[in-house]
This record gives sequence, C-alpha cells and structure tokens, in this order.
Amino acid sequence: MAYIILAVFLILFFLFLVKPKAGLYLMALTLPVIGFELAFFSLALPLIDFVALALLLAFAFRLAFNLLFSPNNLEELKLPLFFPFFLFLLVSFVSAILSEQIFYSVWYFCRWPLFLYLAYIFVPYNLIKDQKTLKKVIIAAATSSLIVLIFGFLSLYGQDLRDSFFRIRSVSLAGVFPFGENHNLIAEFLNVGAFFILSLRFLAKDLRLKRLLDVFFILSILGIILTFSRSGWIVLFLQGVAYSIIYLRDRGLKRHDFIFPIILLLLFLSPLFFKMGRLQSDNTSSNENRLLLTQIAFEAFKEKPLLGHGSGSFILLVEDNLRFATKYGEAIDSHGVLQKNLAENGVLGFLAWLFILAALIKIFIKAINKYSLNYPWLTPLILGALGGLFFQFLNTSYYKGKVWLPIVLVLLAIKLLDNQNGKMKNKLKVEAERRVKIKK
Repeated sequence: MAYIILAVFLILFFLFLVKPKAGLYLMALTLPVIGFELAFFSLALPLIDFVALALLLAFAFRLAFNLLFSPNNLEELKLPLFFPFFLFLLVSFVSAILSEQIFYSVWYFCRWPLFLYLAYIFVPYNLIKDQKTLKKVIIAAATSSLIVLIFGFLSLYGQDLRDSFFRIRSVSLAGVFPFGENHNLIAEFLNVGAFFILSLRFLAKDLRLKRLLDVFFILSILGIILTFSRSGWIVLFLQGVAYSIIYLRDRGLKRHDFIFPIILLLLFLSPLFFKMGRLQSDNTSSNENRLLLTQIAFEAFKEKPLLGHGSGSFILLVEDNLRFATKYGEAIDSHGVLQKNLAENGVLGFLAWLFILAALIKIFIKAINKYSLNYPWLTPLILGALGGLFFQFLNTSYYKGKVWLPIVLVLLAIKLLDNQNGKMKNKLKVEAERRVKIKK
C-alpha cells in the first residue's frame, strides 16, 4: 500500500511540474480534508497536506531547474508577510532547539509552522498571478465548503430531533471522518466558506447564478447555526456585525434601517438560542476541559516565560498533567492559539503571533476602506478569511492550510486590485500629459 501511495504522490508531483495551477485547484478542493490520512513508510499526511507537499516540491524543483539551466526565465519571488512571519518562525525555532525534547520540537517546527508558510503562503502567492486564476481557486474553496455543508446536513438523518445534542456533525465514511471528528471543525470551515460564497455572489453576472449563490449562502449560515458550535456562533456574530457596519457605511444607510429585520431574525432564531442554552447547560465537561487546558498553559508559561517549553510541547505538557489524564484520558492540543504560544514559545512567541495578526488586520482594514464600495466582493472575502483565523482563538487549526490559504487569497486579491488601480492611474496620467502637449 505504501508503494501505491508513493506512486500517487509521484503522479501528482509530475502533474504539478507541468500544470502547477492544477495543484492550486486541488489544494483548494481538499482544504477541509484533514481526517483522511495517506501514509507511506513512516510519514502520514492528511490529504490536503499530501497535495500541498507535492505542489511545494514541484515548485521547488522548477525553481532549482530554472536557476541552474535557465536563469533568464527566473521570476522575482515574493515573500508575503515576511517580516512578521520571520520573527515568529525565528522565535519558534530558537524555542525548539532550547527545548528538553529538541528533536521532537524541531520536527514539529518543520512539520507545522515552517511547512505552513512555505506550502500555503509562499507557493500560492507566487503561483497566482491574475484575477482569473484567483477566482478559480476561490470557486474551488467555496465548492469544498459546499461539500462539507452537504455532508453536514446528511448527518442530521437518523438523529432524534428531541435529543438535546441534535446537531450537524461530522460524517464517517468507511470508518474515517474526512473533515475531522468534531462538529467545531465543520463550523470552522463553514465560517470561511459561507462568506466566500457571498463574495462569488457579487462577482457573478448571471442573475440565476446570483440567486443560487444566495441560497447556498443562506444554507451555509444555517449550517453554522445548526452545528451549535459556540465558537462558530461567536465568529459568525462578529462577521455579521462587521459586514453590517461596512454595508451600512458604503450604502449610506442608517442604523434604524436594520432594526426591523434584526428583530424578525431574533424572533426566528429564539428557539435555537433556547436550544443552545440548554445544550451548554448539559455540556459542562467541555467548559471544564477548556479551563483546565488554559490553566496548564499558564502554569507552563510561568515556568519558562521568555521562550516557552518548545514548539509542539503543549500536548506533552497535557500528557504530564495527572489531573487531565485522570479526568479526560488522552491528551489534546490547546483550544486557543494564544494559550498554545504562551506555553510553547513564551512571551516572545506570543508577541510575534500578535504581530502577524496586527499586520493582517492593518492590511485588511486599509483594503476595506479603499475598495469595499467599488468592489463589494472583497469585504466578504476578507471576513471569511478572518473568520477562519479568529476561530483559532478557540480551536486547534492554527497551523493548517484551511485557515491560511483563504488569507493568502485575500492578500492576492488586494495585490491585484492595487496593481489594477495603479495601472489605471498611470494610464490617466499619461492621457492627461498627452492632452496638455496637444494644447501646447
């Protein structure tokens, strides 16, 4: 079996050598597939990372080949978010080599933060060069979200509506949960996908397609609600508030224009709020679990406040906690990227991660202020990407492609708009100068 998987990997590698964009589309389509692993020899990778690794190696091979044999064909490489990510990777690496579990920590650093930057940020940013390719990748990502949504609704079949834990769940296929076992993982990706679908709705020109995308968007929002994921609801609320504020501002509407629709929406959702309250009252174990994980993080931080215990060490700290092992059994990772960084990389890693967030938010706010009125598709694209990122304050996908590829797509969209507007300004400037010369 290992040789078959290796053969598949080589086929993908050679395909991506010839058609690198195919790798981008396949990455976007497989973004949420984190539960289906392909193992060859001692390496086991989720399907999405399997595809991303093949594309990364193909990209590196093409780069090396051009460097050696065709240096004139080399294109300038871009390093998006280089300085903030460089600081975070530097702190993570130093933390890893100073760790008591140095080999484990260094491997974790290479496998997750470093691989994340190279495969999901650096490579896509340098492969996508035009709006047509960008739109196709966005469509592929939105399609993968719809697939998750369909399987989510299928999970309701056979459940008892009277059960307090009636909700959209992960679906098992042949004993495998392709999108992960936890319902939060479904909500996490739908928070991204719903707003990507809304973005495509603004890009669509056909009226029937717009209406179909409206239906998909509404179903996606309903899907998030029916997961009864607290994190999903919180992120959706923040996305909704942000979008409403921007929508009101861009269209010159007043706040009272939204009062009646909001009242109707709250009345419609009131049974769901009641069910969520009841669900949480029956689910105290989850709250206690998260609280204990946070306590473990802060205790670890106090022991090594500057650089932490080393990249990837959080799950080892949980394993060593007798209270957690006795009450909950198998160790799990931190449900929150900030707690994880405090424990693993200390205050320096914590500040470096906040620097990445601050850099992204600055870019996104500037783009919204500049483009949201004339390019209404950009705002939901940004909110979708931010939804996946802010979900990581409460979840465990902080170093995964399904969080970071959407962010890179937004950065590329902003870059292409900047280039388009820059060309337009230069064209107008040249035209104005030409007219002045003619008058003279």
